[in-house]
Amino acid sequence: MNVISENNEVLNASVSIQEIGGVFGLVMESRGGARGKPNERNTDYFPALDALLVRLGNRGLDKIRIHIVSSKALTIWKPDERTIEVDGNRDISLKGTDLKELRGKISKAQQEKKEDPNSKGGNPTKRILIEANLPEGVWKEVIFGSDATTIPISEDDVETDAEEFSPEDVEKSKEKISRAVALRRGQPKFRKKLLNMYECTCAVTGTSLPPILEAAHIVPYMGEKTNHVTNGILLRADIHTLFDLGLLGISQSYEVVVSSSMKETEYEAYNGRKIRLPENEAEWPSLPALKTRPLPSRH
Repeated sequence: MNVISENNEVLNASVSIQEIGGVFGLVMESRGGARGKPNERNTDYFPALDALLVRLGNRGLDKIRIHIVSSKALTIWKPDERTIEVDGNRDISLKGTDLKELRGKISKAQQEKKEDPNSKGGNPTKRILIEANLPEGVWKEVIFGSDATTIPISEDDVETDAEEFSPEDVEKSKEKISRAVALRRGQPKFRKKLLNMYECTCAVTGTSLPPILEAAHIVPYMGEKTNHVTNGILLRADIHTLFDLGLLGISQSYEVVVSSSMKETEYEAYNGRKIRLPENEAEWPSLPALKTRPLPSRH
């Protein structure tokens, strides 16, 4: 999962909700790699931590605890030794605190938490677990923000088959793939309407090849009412996937926004491009619907 900013943008900051070493909470992956490089990882770590602290404070929480949970920390320290201290306390106060300033103190405490206290340097963005008295559902609200009604999917959300492949299952596999493609393309009537409206052309790339064009829902499918044409855009299959992952979005001015994490790919060429729109303005994608989708970060 990625943290959503206060501006409803998908930040390049990966998090997860899990239990480590007997402590349940939100795990923030460490920062790494140079921005825009292939090994870039979680370069929006700091703004993401700022957003999380503000949201936790807004929920009325008095205190949190932060634990270092890197693989090395789990090996060399006992559970209580992994907890960092801020202003001499393991219980980090959120009440009446400048939460943006607090992040700096947390980073400093992380940097000082090392195997050899006398060594110089130190990474201020070690892998951490934020502990608070929150269930998983509330943690997700903290991650995505109260205004984020569309949640980007990740590879972990995709179901895979545990069984080994067998030649005897080829026909069953073909049927399964056919059903998956049909479902992905969208309900037949809905897709047919969009194909007509967009003249069998992808709204982003201009590709005119119907077999790989899909009826993308802006607000996720929740029954027949969401099959309204203004809640749909005709997209090439790969663009549809990026759209659902939150790596490519469409602004209120109908311009494409491509995540900065894809600057070194061919998709960067679409950033800032106006999408193709139906001839009838009444059939243009709904702006309120588009607003529900966080725009990718361009930091």
